[in-house]
Amino acid sequence: MKQTKAVEIIREYRRRALVWLMAVSLMAVTFMTMWTFPAHADGGLELNTQYPGISAKPGDSLSIPIQIDNASGAGMEADVAIRSLPENWEGYLQGGNYQVSRVYVKPGEDGAELTLHVTLPDQLEEGTYTVEVWAASAAGASDHLEIQFLVNEKEAGKGSFTSEYPEQEGASGTDFSFSTTLINNGLKPQSYSLSSNAPSGWNVSFTPSGETTKVAAIQVESGVSQGLNVSVVPPETVDAGEYQISCSAVSAEETLNLDLTVTITGTYGIALGTPDGRLSFDAHANKESDVTLQIQNTGNVDLENVSLNSTAPSGWTVTYDTEDNIIESIPAGTTTEVIAHVKPSSDAITGDYVTSFSVKTNEVSDSAEFRVSVKTSTVWGIVAVLLILCTAGGLGYVFKKYGRR
Repeated sequence: MKQTKAVEIIREYRRRALVWLMAVSLMAVTFMTMWTFPAHADGGLELNTQYPGISAKPGDSLSIPIQIDNASGAGMEADVAIRSLPENWEGYLQGGNYQVSRVYVKPGEDGAELTLHVTLPDQLEEGTYTVEVWAASAAGASDHLEIQFLVNEKEAGKGSFTSEYPEQEGASGTDFSFSTTLINNGLKPQSYSLSSNAPSGWNVSFTPSGETTKVAAIQVESGVSQGLNVSVVPPETVDAGEYQISCSAVSAEETLNLDLTVTITGTYGIALGTPDGRLSFDAHANKESDVTLQIQNTGNVDLENVSLNSTAPSGWTVTYDTEDNIIESIPAGTTTEVIAHVKPSSDAITGDYVTSFSVKTNEVSDSAEFRVSVKTSTVWGIVAVLLILCTAGGLGYVFKKYGRR
């Protein structure tokens, strides 16, 4: 009986010792786990960037620096990837000069440096988009980084060079003036150099709004818009057509371009005269006299349907050797001659008269006054002299015969 009780006491001590040993072992394991887990958490990978939120616009290509830190106390290799990318976006990770998917991360502050490259599609609605970068080691350390992109049509920080009416038209000889606006959206004042690539012979100048002095450069404060008048003067002999004038405003931070369009509709010009330059001729009553008129197209555009007209004294007639007094066409820079037939009235007496000739199109016109010297017939002059002599002779005879009575 006593032996049995002793055995039970020994078994009870063994059981308690086993329980105590298991408890101690469990506490040791728990302690080790608690001691190693914080080391893993504090010594894991960490992704960070100085620019977690970026403004962009459709079509932009951006590069964002990313830092991977390793606080484990020992170097490790880590897989890296872009885990989440918006639809139709393109992106990759760069390390050094390579596109990478795995990097070696030194412990401490050295870590590893990556560059996230993303390209936004040209067609993209405004809004906020997120790109997620992920890194993980074989030891189980991992981290992820979200970068947000605020997409606007107008990129913050980029200036603009615009004109409300960038297209104008007019005949050659016209001076064109474009009202433009230069905006500095940067964070500091900028000095912009102004220039253009106008065709040869064209003169382009820039004048600040409200001023008269032409400038080649201008200082614009941050967040300020500066009005500029761009004067465009074509050469006098410019041909009709459309011309592009590209203007640039260049600073140390950015290059802003503005395209202007000038359409030359052509120069219309006409001159009326004679081949020898004389604006006078002789004529006789009731008899046609011819005068040669010279019509010159002084413009650079063909003249169509040139009409001929005249203004003469009452009873006079003027006709031309063209059908319906119309010249169908006079090519640019050429001269055409027309014969005018002038017939004074039958009762026109000797003297000087004025007759005007004119030419006209839908675009231009010109006129010239001619002095016409009308001379009467010699026969009628002789008849008049004879009449005078007869009258004088008759009077003399009468006085002689009847004078003494």
